[in-house]
Amino acid sequence: MADVYTPLVDGTYLLHRPFYLPTKDGPVWAIAFTTNGGTLLTAAISVVLTLIFMSLWNLICFIAVLFPGSNFRRRHLALVTLWNSNDSWFAFKELASYAYHFYGSKSDFAYGLLLSVLALMVFGGSMTLGIIGPSLVQIGTVAPVRPSSVYYPHLTTDNTTILSYYGVLAPANLRALGSIEASKVTKRKDVNLPDPDLDPIGQTESGEDIYQYFYDYTLTGVDFGLQQGSDLSLTVNGSCTTEYGWIVNATHPASDQDIYNLWKIAGRYFSVILNADTVQDAPKASFILHPEAEQQHLDSGNTSFAIIVWAAGRASIKQGDDPWYKTERRTAKFPAPFDAQFWMKRGRPALSCWQKDTWRYGSHEVKTVDDLQGVPGIKIKPALLTLLAEALRAPVLTRIGNASGNSALKSATTSANGVINAEASKIRYDLERLVLASYVFTRNVLLDTTMFSRPDGLDNIMEDKKGQPADGAGDFVLSSPNFQTFSMVGLIVLFVMLVALLITQAILDAVLLLHTDKHQDGDQKGKLMLFKALPAAQLFRRIYEPADATHQDTDWQCVSHFPSDKDETEFKWDKCGGEHIHCNGHIHRSPARTSTFIKTEPDEPVRSDESAAKKVVGKVEELQTEAEVA
Repeated sequence: MADVYTPLVDGTYLLHRPFYLPTKDGPVWAIAFTTNGGTLLTAAISVVLTLIFMSLWNLICFIAVLFPGSNFRRRHLALVTLWNSNDSWFAFKELASYAYHFYGSKSDFAYGLLLSVLALMVFGGSMTLGIIGPSLVQIGTVAPVRPSSVYYPHLTTDNTTILSYYGVLAPANLRALGSIEASKVTKRKDVNLPDPDLDPIGQTESGEDIYQYFYDYTLTGVDFGLQQGSDLSLTVNGSCTTEYGWIVNATHPASDQDIYNLWKIAGRYFSVILNADTVQDAPKASFILHPEAEQQHLDSGNTSFAIIVWAAGRASIKQGDDPWYKTERRTAKFPAPFDAQFWMKRGRPALSCWQKDTWRYGSHEVKTVDDLQGVPGIKIKPALLTLLAEALRAPVLTRIGNASGNSALKSATTSANGVINAEASKIRYDLERLVLASYVFTRNVLLDTTMFSRPDGLDNIMEDKKGQPADGAGDFVLSSPNFQTFSMVGLIVLFVMLVALLITQAILDAVLLLHTDKHQDGDQKGKLMLFKALPAAQLFRRIYEPADATHQDTDWQCVSHFPSDKDETEFKWDKCGGEHIHCNGHIHRSPARTSTFIKTEPDEPVRSDESAAKKVVGKVEELQTEAEVA
């Protein structure tokens, strides 16, 4: 949407409701939030992406442990590292070291390299998408319009309502002119305007140079903000030529007016009044449609119009040579402000202009905007097509020019008390201002419908006979920096991925739990039992257990996840000695342990360490005796 420096009225837009965002590749299903709501959603998306990569890494670990490819101890070393690494970065470092160590072993090297690469990809994806992921789902700053807020006045033949009609539209024209003053640089690239070094195309018999100025610009359904109109396009081509042949009596010094015979049609005259009052005003222009403009539009979409400048006699502080602002020495009897010594000559040429609007929908081209409703398969609702025809049937440049009055010309915006600098004033600058404003007005024609006042006596063409919003009246979007728009497909995909991974994780956990319960009587079979033995806590349990696997530490029995709260086993760290030792040390039980209980026989009571030792010694002596007898 174009830049309009007027905030949207509350209630003219809808939030938290799915709609279609127009793009050059077609409509995109989207939803809009306020800036605050969008910030919260962005944070939620970052959390969701983090959870997705955590769940994905858990799934990768599960598959890797389920299919280890080898039962050797070196492979299980990688499995221990993998299964106990909830952090993919930690897994990458350890598995990369594993792969480097087993470089000579094809199987272990390939296994470690594959898993380290996967770990790095998961880590990189998590970090990257956690930062830029929300911006990929955020696709704009627009929201759908509220249909009941759309208003465009219906023009009647009553003089009173005609004045009210143009009064309603006037703010849109002024907004267009104001916005190009603030955003001329950004809008200039979208409009093709005359070359600064324009050469004359000829001369008159009196030696005046004749210039021709061209302009063109293109707008699409995306620029209009149409939810279902991405295939729509408007191409505007126009031309203006300095016309000296229409001047009737400019050489008569006694005349108090310059008279123009427009298009040299009999009876079509226009007068520029010259007296002591008018010449003290800033330059202005009048924009006049050809008498047959409506028929021209219907026949070909090409409309003729004229621009008559009111510049003759206006004072200037410097000399100028542009056709509209050519100066001579001032001879008026009354003084001019700023002690201006020059004024514009009389008989300034008119501009004879034409403009052709070419409308297309997809591959279908029509002569006029009114013909769009007959295009087969068009998705834009008739209500919006009617609005476009009402607002854009005549050349927008003429509407902008007449509505803006004395501020239409660039020279007038720098005028103080009617005095200008003719040296810095040119037709090209005036046309640039008007064409850019026309571009902005056309682009914002739908947006402006939410900003018009609603005077009595002017019906709303965007309502049906029951006074309700017409079908499709709200099928366009509004742009504002207070909105954040997100892709509905992107949000749904993220939600589905998260739910699918969480459900998968829950199913795997349930399978492991059921498998453990099924084999709890000692029949420990199947690959799934490896998942119960690899966790760090389970491996750490082995440090507590005695060397004799038939014995069981009663302070941390297999039926318990954690040691008893009465367990007072102490541990110390032993450092491995010698150079080039890759082992970093060991944890062992401290001799200071005060109580250790072992179970010698299934049916015998638990005894102290001393009793157990005596029994072990007795068993050893008995076995020795039996051996000697044998």
